Amino acid sequence: MSAPFPASPTADPASVSHPAPSGALPGRPAAGAAPDFSLVVATIDPDGALLQALLDSLAHSTERSFEVIVADQTQGDHLARVIDGVAGRLQIRRLCLPARGASAARNAGAALARGRWIGFPDDDCRYQPDTLAAARRVLSMDGVRIATGRTVTAEQRPSVLRWRRAAGDFDRWTMFACLTEATLFVERALFVAAGGFDTRFGPGAPFPAAEGVELVDRMLREGHGWRARFDPAIQMEHPDKIPPWNRWAARRFYRYAQGDGAFVVRRFGGHTLRWVVLTLGSAGLHALVFRGWVSIAHAARIAGVCVGAWRYARAARREGSG
Repeated sequence: MSAPFPASPTADPASVSHPAPSGALPGRPAAGAAPDFSLVVATIDPDGALLQALLDSLAHSTERSFEVIVADQTQGDHLARVIDGVAGRLQIRRLCLPARGASAARNAGAALARGRWIGFPDDDCRYQPDTLAAARRVLSMDGVRIATGRTVTAEQRPSVLRWRRAAGDFDRWTMFACLTEATLFVERALFVAAGGFDTRFGPGAPFPAAEGVELVDRMLREGHGWRARFDPAIQMEHPDKIPPWNRWAARRFYRYAQGDGAFVVRRFGGHTLRWVVLTLGSAGLHALVFRGWVSIAHAARIAGVCVGAWRYARAARREGSG
């Protein structure tokens, strides 16, 4: 099996960082003091509206010991104006990156992080006032080095995944209903030791999904004597992109499923085999009970998993023989 692609950025992050504001706000670390949380936001935001909403939500956080690192892959300087507008309320830096790729951007941002714990909110997320306080509570439990939560819609209905309902520890077999990249909080030392995100996975990469489970699977495989814990009280808003069910939804299912297929080959074992069988079985049932674009999208997901697995295996063979 091929080794992960290099995870570190090629750009010099120190040369493009936006300085944190001087002086301390009430409840926030003084200038120069390391915060407890570093939140790395990888973004390609054409008008700044998504990032603005996320930053506004963070400004209302009851937990104040955090910094925000915006890994900006957008052309132009309009996000600099958004960041300048919140610099008096948040400890924030901007990192300009010339190339696109969510995992590479997160790794570049994490290289600047000073916090004990790192989180990776999507740019279309909105934190709730107690999101970070709940994450702190879980991460402060004995032996916990990874904490995850769930996403909900603006109406507070679960979104993105069929989330596990009850709080509890999870492992490589049970992680699949417990995390997305946006809901992941990890001890920075553990993230660094694992080598960060595999830059072959995630939006903008050859396999545009599964970067979160790939990373957590790697950390859990090497982990001994510590815990990973899911708690639905760690909650943030994230919109469901689907429905509507249409051609775009089918294409999205196909693209993202290639990441799932590649992940299964990359981290092949009983746990990934079980997960992919359940995934394909569910998609197959939706495809057989024909309901227009719903069925087409799930058929596209099956095709994407197979194509992703084949593409990753082929690339691994070429790299191994190179």
